[in-house]
Amino acid sequence: MKDKLNKVKEMYEISGYNKNFIILFTIIIVAAVIDIISIPYITKQIIDIHIPNKNIKLLIIWGCIYIIFLLISCYFTLKHCNMRSILKRKIQKDLREKVFSKMGEVRSKFYDENDTGVILQFLQTDVNDAGAMFAEIITEMYFMGLIRFMIVTILLMVIDVKITLIVLLLYVIGYFVTLFFDRKTISIINKIRKVNIELYSKINEGVQGFLTIKILNIIEKKENELQGLLQEYSNSNNKLEKIVSIYNNIFSFIVSLSLVVIIYYGGIQFMQGILTYVEIMILIEYSGSLEFEFNWFIKHLSNFNKSFISFSKIIKFLKLNDIEKIEQGEKLEKINLIEFTNVYFSYNGYEKNIENFNITLNKGERIALVGRTGAGKTTIANLLCRFYEPTNGKIKINGSDYLKYSICSLRNKIGYVMQDVCILPGTIIDNIRYVNENIKQTEIENIFKKLKLHEKITKLKDGYNTDISSNIDILSCGEKQMINFARVMAKDCDVVILDEVTSALSYEYEDLVNNAIEEIIKDKISIIITHRLSTIRNCDKILLMKDGKVIEQGNHDELMKKQNEYYNLVSND
Repeated sequence: MKDKLNKVKEMYEISGYNKNFIILFTIIIVAAVIDIISIPYITKQIIDIHIPNKNIKLLIIWGCIYIIFLLISCYFTLKHCNMRSILKRKIQKDLREKVFSKMGEVRSKFYDENDTGVILQFLQTDVNDAGAMFAEIITEMYFMGLIRFMIVTILLMVIDVKITLIVLLLYVIGYFVTLFFDRKTISIINKIRKVNIELYSKINEGVQGFLTIKILNIIEKKENELQGLLQEYSNSNNKLEKIVSIYNNIFSFIVSLSLVVIIYYGGIQFMQGILTYVEIMILIEYSGSLEFEFNWFIKHLSNFNKSFISFSKIIKFLKLNDIEKIEQGEKLEKINLIEFTNVYFSYNGYEKNIENFNITLNKGERIALVGRTGAGKTTIANLLCRFYEPTNGKIKINGSDYLKYSICSLRNKIGYVMQDVCILPGTIIDNIRYVNENIKQTEIENIFKKLKLHEKITKLKDGYNTDISSNIDILSCGEKQMINFARVMAKDCDVVILDEVTSALSYEYEDLVNNAIEEIIKDKISIIITHRLSTIRNCDKILLMKDGKVIEQGNHDELMKKQNEYYNLVSND
């Protein structure tokens, strides 16, 4: 319990808006006092005193006072409802920004170990649940539930201590019953979380791989998998609701016995003249209010558990220490020389993905990494960009360990074009200015002239101001790839990495892409990763990789003369 309270305190501090919460809690308490104390007092004045005395003037005055207090109570109620809604949205926004920011800091390992479903769960369900924890759930549980419960209890104590104590005893019994059932809800909530993550993953898989699913004609299979998860999700939620319903009903039954107590003991004291009619009515009405207020607390227990689990996950993620400190280190001004010396690397710590990799790259040199999928080609590029770092061995830049340079300045000197075409929201100009916000339009036009796409762009209705993210068919896949090339050319980089940039393109665009490659790698250190061997014949060095090792290296002619594996790959290409 102590650990849970400490965690709740930490969550409160992370949520922020302490002053806003103090104001909110004060408003709720004032509204509760006005509603619970003043209204019964005024009612007692009217019914027990002024009606029997037939004092019309005072009846009118107290009636007006009654209306005024009702209006004040309504105002404070509307005020705190509005404040809670605004605070919840603000906290959700802040938490989402913190999670987004952290996602930009964590290393690539996090994305290897967590699929899309986990990430979407963080950004959607977890953030929404956590954001509601204090502004909605705890506020309603404690300040609109327990505090009102306490005020009502004090009011009933003033009327009759004995009856109130018996009623409270029934509530205590009911509370322990709810605690027993509440423990059962936690395991179900965790199960719902896991199923929800799988659902997110399946939905993402269906959207991203829609065409593949259609081509393979496995739509029905995927639908059945999704239906199975939806059914499991529905069953778990139904089970949770059933348990909540059971302990709510048991609790209601136990506390409903309080009405019997009030009627029996209150009736005796009324006949003895100890209690008035209004006091009996207040006891009956407010014992029902006790049940309502306590139920307000009970019904939020499962929601509290859900929010607590979500907030705990977010805190755990925000505390991850394995992050990239991209500004830490010396600024890298220029890359003239890259050396891989006895580099080893493992993604999981025991299986070698790169083994004893050695190469030296000078300015203006172009090398090619070839080999089948899983050979380790892209891993080399990831190591150079410091998405990962070597397990053993060294990577040096300009003769110094590249770890001494800041990640930010290192990546600023590397232009990376990946296999997947990446079109960002906005116009053609916007897509280039993501990497260089100061570049002029004339410079952008010169880049596309070199890429032989300028003429096509000028024929578009809005030219370079065409929104290519919404008009998905105005450029072909090969032409969209030129946007990626243009970004790198607009960037002041010394190293260019081309990772399978032709694998998804038809052969009709090969000349266009090969021309772009020649333009983009001029006077740069270039690393070309490819399956299409026709694009690397002019490379200074070709490294054939297999299982993380370099098994052959040399230029095209040298490797062809050896007539080993490279020769066989070219012959079968």
